[in-house]
Amino acid sequence: MTVTSGSAGQHAGTRERIFRILRKSRNTVEAMADALGVTKNAVRAQLALLQREGIVEIQGEVKGTRRPAALYGLRPGADIHFSRAYPVVLSRLVHVLSEKLEQTEFRTVMRELGHQLARSVPRPSGTPLERVETALKFLKVLGADTEMTEAGGKITVSSYGCPIAEAVTADLRSCIAMEALLKELTGLPVRERCDHGEHPRCRFEITVMKKNDGRA
Repeated sequence: MTVTSGSAGQHAGTRERIFRILRKSRNTVEAMADALGVTKNAVRAQLALLQREGIVEIQGEVKGTRRPAALYGLRPGADIHFSRAYPVVLSRLVHVLSEKLEQTEFRTVMRELGHQLARSVPRPSGTPLERVETALKFLKVLGADTEMTEAGGKITVSSYGCPIAEAVTADLRSCIAMEALLKELTGLPVRERCDHGEHPRCRFEITVMKKNDGRA
């Protein structure tokens, strides 16, 4: 099996170069290592990360001299992870919607967007804390590096950055979508407290304990 990596990819990271190879066709670790001029272990390390992120998967095998070799390929929809067009298109779309829709309509659209995103994954179960932790794992898949703190019956979710920063820059009300997503996933009251400065950062308050009896 022959693979090639264009000269434009020589200076790119191994991760992106692997993506470019698999975008053309499925390949084995050995073939990719030869094409990239790196060790097989280096390729395996990047493939393991790409698999955890849901970008790459094993899609078959080919005969080897000793044993079959796994054939790796991109999962459907994986292109979005490396596309530079989506943020720009999202930003422009939000801007158009904000100009065309009345405020109530725009907020309804953003809220429904959050609900639809949440419904794309199984709804978490367990205690309130467990549901929040599962929701944060989904936010990580979306590109949010989050942490949470708990005090006074509330959990504060903070993110170093914003997974929909382009949309928020276009219209601050876009945060409603993330608020609705968390509310749908956790089944708990959620309030958006995001930083809307030069570098948007997500922050949400989730109520996990009732005031009247102190129970979750």
